[in-house]
Amino acid sequence: MKRRIAPQLLALVATVVVVVPRAAMVVDATLLLDDYHLRVRPDMEAELDSLERGEFAPLRPSPHIRALVAEGGGRRPVEERLGEHDGRRRRVGTAAACSSPLVDWTTDRIREMGYSTYKTLYDNRIIQMPYVYKHYIHRHSEDDNDDDEFFVSGDQTKELKRRHRDAVSFWREADVDNSVIDASDDILLLSMHGSMLADDDKLVPAIMRVFDFDATADVVAFAARIRRIVEDLPGGYDNPLLTMNAIATRSTHGTGTFGGHDDERRRVKDSIIIGDGVLRFLIDSGLGSSGPDFVHAHEFGHHLQFRLDMAVPPGSAYAHDDRRKELMADAISGYFLAHDDGADMLEEEIGVFDRTAFATGDCDEGEDDHHGTPRMRQCAAIWGASQSAAAVRVPMLDPDVFVRSFDAAYPRMLDLDSGVCTLVSEDPSSDEPGAKGREDEGKHPSLQDIEVGSWNEADDGEGRPGVNLGDWL
Repeated sequence: MKRRIAPQLLALVATVVVVVPRAAMVVDATLLLDDYHLRVRPDMEAELDSLERGEFAPLRPSPHIRALVAEGGGRRPVEERLGEHDGRRRRVGTAAACSSPLVDWTTDRIREMGYSTYKTLYDNRIIQMPYVYKHYIHRHSEDDNDDDEFFVSGDQTKELKRRHRDAVSFWREADVDNSVIDASDDILLLSMHGSMLADDDKLVPAIMRVFDFDATADVVAFAARIRRIVEDLPGGYDNPLLTMNAIATRSTHGTGTFGGHDDERRRVKDSIIIGDGVLRFLIDSGLGSSGPDFVHAHEFGHHLQFRLDMAVPPGSAYAHDDRRKELMADAISGYFLAHDDGADMLEEEIGVFDRTAFATGDCDEGEDDHHGTPRMRQCAAIWGASQSAAAVRVPMLDPDVFVRSFDAAYPRMLDLDSGVCTLVSEDPSSDEPGAKGREDEGKHPSLQDIEVGSWNEADDGEGRPGVNLGDWL
């Protein structure tokens, strides 16, 4: 039996900003906590920091980000840049400047509200409040998961819930000794909305969860201040930066009382939480078809890692373990989505989700929390999808076996080796059309607008299908 780790909760903090009329968007960037006698609870500090390590986590204000915002607009939309190709055929590994679609899109949203406004939102942690509510305050139950969770639209909600059920079934079947995903596992799929900030019944308990305070009246006043601030943001409670995260959360079940933490407030279940802001980014970028499926399957991959008690393999000395874990989750996602017994996506849909992997990469290779460049992340997703091809796969890979295969290929992913970064496709004659692809295919115009191969053609010299790595234009 593999050892199940004692899961830790992620968490966060709430704070605020002061905004004047939207036309000016000038903000007092001082911390507001002292005004309301609020202090971040000591036990929350590490959890708050961990939340900022995700691929969709808010950008940390810095002189570099301020300079990007100050550059002004004028760039073409992310969707247009993702969908075009400069006509040159490239081999994987061709030198190119790193630029992140996710950072570009987020910077555009920061520019809309003003850098000082964003910095105050970030420094006062108001952008983390929807997560605090969903993870700690919202009462999770089977009824909640079936009926209360909504992901932008009815079609998208139905799609993600179906994929979630499929992922649980797929990995449970692949887990030959039932030591990773067993019948008792209950991973909830949850949505995250900025609208919770408008409701005192949700916002006040969230503030009380993360702050020590002197008087309840201070908490209520602080909540009122938050509402005034958010209402002045572009889009108000629907501003995507309020919910710009996707998180795999771990519970504390198995410790303490009642199958959970001694503190009742921390008795929460394992979950995948996807914010409206993430879905907005994918839709704006032309990735609204299979992009959300990829993000969900990536976060599910982290749950497999939690249960495998992931560690750096013996004898290895990876400079970035965060990068290894994120690229592995990309590969797990690609494998499930392309596998006949998983989501069974066709090459056209794979072309969308490998772009999604590319779009979430970052360029901070010198940072400890670097998750992989755009091309590394796309390579990992393509490698995972290739493991599902009939020519190279066994019927279903046990999670442990998959991890060992990934670790063997990992150094070549970092080198952008075309031998692992080029999609190996199934024989089209072996695929049954419409088996398990999107039920709502055709309802997402972005899918029809994408010409697979026009964005990332490459010639690897081996005559394999050309879903390969391209430059971010």
